[in-house]
Amino acid sequence: MEIKKNLLRNEKKSYLRFIIGICFFVISIIWIILKIRQKQEISLFDWFYFGIFTLNGISHSIAGFGFRIEELFGKAFILINKEKISMKAKVLEKEQTVLWSEIEKINYHLNKLQIHKTDSTTLTFNLSEFEYAFKNEIKEFINSIATEKHIIASL
Repeated sequence: MEIKKNLLRNEKKSYLRFIIGICFFVISIIWIILKIRQKQEISLFDWFYFGIFTLNGISHSIAGFGFRIEELFGKAFILINKEKISMKAKVLEKEQTVLWSEIEKINYHLNKLQIHKTDSTTLTFNLSEFEYAFKNEIKEFINSIATEKHIIASL
């Protein structure tokens, strides 16, 4: 038994957002084509404008299909099983992992799960961004495994 949850919320498909993305992309291309047809010099500003609108169009189009842009840069998850507790709350944060064999004591205070390890270090998991029901599920599950493994837990 384990708790495994992807912390990135799912995006709904949005045809409007997809169409807006395509419009941004088309506008950026039309901007450059107009400059070429009018035989004007394409300045640095024009390339910057083209790049910003193209990236904006691509990001809106990807989001319109229901994909999260953050998923391109990494994951955000929580995993608790009988071997370890692992959490990565945000995409750009470092993953925190602790094995149950390394845990001496577990405390929960003010939405923070403090894990005291056998090597006298403390690891803190911030649970403030989770829903109340999910926090309680985490606490109950950790408490049951801690009891099974004879670890002191004050949750």
